[in-house]
Amino acid sequence: MRRWLVFVVFAVACGGGKNTDGDGPDGGACAQDCGDQICSTTGECVDHGTCRSTDDCKPDTICSANLTCIPVGTCAADGDCGAGMKCDLASNMCVIGGCGGQLLDLTYVPPNLLLVLDRSCSMRTNLTGTQTSKWSAAVAALTSVLGTYSTDVRWGLTMFPDTTNNSCSQDAIPLPVANNNAAPISTLLNAALATTDPNYPDGPCVTNIDTGITQAATDPALADATHKSYVMLISDGAQAGCDLAGGDAGTETAIGNLFTMRDVATFVVGFGSGTDAAQLNTFAIAGGKPLAGATKYYQADTAAQLDQAFQSIAGLVVSCDYTVNPPPPDLAQTYVFYENTELVPRDPTHAAGWDYDPVTMTLTMYGSYCDRLKSKVVDDVDVVFGCPTPPIL
Repeated sequence: MRRWLVFVVFAVACGGGKNTDGDGPDGGACAQDCGDQICSTTGECVDHGTCRSTDDCKPDTICSANLTCIPVGTCAADGDCGAGMKCDLASNMCVIGGCGGQLLDLTYVPPNLLLVLDRSCSMRTNLTGTQTSKWSAAVAALTSVLGTYSTDVRWGLTMFPDTTNNSCSQDAIPLPVANNNAAPISTLLNAALATTDPNYPDGPCVTNIDTGITQAATDPALADATHKSYVMLISDGAQAGCDLAGGDAGTETAIGNLFTMRDVATFVVGFGSGTDAAQLNTFAIAGGKPLAGATKYYQADTAAQLDQAFQSIAGLVVSCDYTVNPPPPDLAQTYVFYENTELVPRDPTHAAGWDYDPVTMTLTMYGSYCDRLKSKVVDDVDVVFGCPTPPIL
């Protein structure tokens, strides 16, 4: 008789329903068997759809104060909202506490400002009665204003004559207007204080303002309707050595076209005793930002005056524009507050107050309200929809 030896193998599953997918502490298990639950990243067993931290939730969702995963930008409990806000459970949006108002997000819209800087050979000469060259003073003053308004303005820089073409024409703009350009421009200018640097003003020895301005007009940012745009022309002399773009007449036409056809104003700064006052006056008038009085441009004869001119111009161009998110659905129920207390009036005439352009989705402050923003008297601006009450902070 044959005997059959049968081996029976039992597979034992250890751990029951314990989560072992790496979601628990130290990359794996909860301290206990979770059964039909899941193991939270905090090491707790929780029901499906609940959470203990945002790490327990899917992408684009967060862990609410009520311990459920909710879409980013919504709320499910008051604890999901900021100070002074409550969660409106009908809309799942954070609103101003007590009256259903919604705090809208504001984003500052900086202006574009392209610097058109004279680096002709005369910039090496010293200011009258000093041992400071006009070039050194210009670099110091520009470095100062770039530091003061580094994030308030989108900066750009070109210089004439440049170092890549012949003495009268210009090549590409070295630093077109863009975000975060203040530091690169400062670095380039301060490097150009060294006599060995390519941008040091030792040639070509011409003053080609005409091609400097016509080159500036090609900067794509100056055609961007979502930002107000400006040009600042800085020169220590008159057009000299060439007239490839029409000389003084060509410069005046180019500046005028920027202003009348593209709404890009040009500020004109003359530096030192060698400027052509009559011609710079003409440029300033064509640029749309002339000063009152006989001298229409900013004349600076000292380093301090040059610094003051730059600071004044930058202060004038600083924006009072903000994008609003989400766009206010009804301007009659939209309220703007300064410093969480002062109700700013809406003014469609744009004399003093705020107004909203639905095409560009931009809220703009006007008159004295804009002036207070530019001078930094006011730091906090809030927009509330649906409730004439400022947020409680």
